[in-house]
Amino acid sequence: MKHRWAISTLRPVLALGLAVAPWVVQAQGQEGVWKDWRQANEAVGQFPRGHADVLRWEQSQASKATTAQSPVPGFELPSAADAVRAAWAVQRELATPLAQLGQPAVEHIAAGHWARVDPSLQRQIHGVDKLLDIAATTRKAWIMAVAARQTVQHLQAALTAAEAGAELGRRMVSVGNWSRYQQAQVALGESTARLDLRRARLATQQAEWALLKSMGLDMVHERVALPDRLPNVPTTTISESDLQQRLGAIQSHLPVAQSRKASGNAQQAYAAYTASLEVHHSYREDVLKQRELIGEETLLRYNGMLESVWGLLADVGARSQAVVAAIGAQRDALIAETDLQWVLHGGRPDTFVSLGAGAATAAAAPGH
Repeated sequence: MKHRWAISTLRPVLALGLAVAPWVVQAQGQEGVWKDWRQANEAVGQFPRGHADVLRWEQSQASKATTAQSPVPGFELPSAADAVRAAWAVQRELATPLAQLGQPAVEHIAAGHWARVDPSLQRQIHGVDKLLDIAATTRKAWIMAVAARQTVQHLQAALTAAEAGAELGRRMVSVGNWSRYQQAQVALGESTARLDLRRARLATQQAEWALLKSMGLDMVHERVALPDRLPNVPTTTISESDLQQRLGAIQSHLPVAQSRKASGNAQQAYAAYTASLEVHHSYREDVLKQRELIGEETLLRYNGMLESVWGLLADVGARSQAVVAAIGAQRDALIAETDLQWVLHGGRPDTFVSLGAGAATAAAAPGH
């Protein structure tokens, strides 16, 4: 049954002499034609999605040589807490406040659990402000860098699908089954996907450099080794009552002018926090689930010959773009949560998360 499906799927292409797989050779005579059809069917039958899987197989064979090289090692920062600790270590003047804070408080700050830290330490220990500023800035820079790295992975998947579509288009044109106009449409999709990936790769390099700069290590290391994905957004949210309680606690330990500024910052930070959480949950609970359903149905329709390979490839690209947007929403939520924690300890961020703007300004690195 699978072989019959593969033949029916490939018949319009193979009948025109289109070489769908590298093992299909030029046929000579009626017997040779049938032999090639049978060999092509048996080979393509190994791939459940026909054209798309064959092209991906071809691309993977061609790219094996280029992917065999080991990546250049970088400064390992598996968590934001590791980045924060490394940033603190560069600042010698922080040794005293770090010692006075005590190990539990230091670990809570490094891990982003600032609600567990006594706000009265703000006045009791000299240098805590700078310690918290570095922790918040480094944490946000680490989030930005990991998100940029994660985005590249999914844009690569989108490009792979676009390349497969463009290659099929070129083959269709070569046998006269497509016009140049039809090919131009899929070629444009490939060009756009390639440009998106190039931009994302540059953004990744810049985010890694910004991270090293925020840590004061840009003159020491050139690259960083980061995890492949962002950590989960905390499930415990900060309510309006929590906000007011914690704001009041820190205001009692701040000068009058700074106390008033903290109130305004807290309102802005909380607005960005709640909005970013809403967007993040919308992507996770709605958009991605809908895209997954659409993808499953598209594959079923394709296997039932109710959808073309172009529809299948377009769905792969659309799903990749949806995941990229979801990564951005998760990044924004994590940065907004960091800003709010920072403000509730007297921090003064220059800007707050602007949804859809990449949160670049919120993660601007200070010059140490």
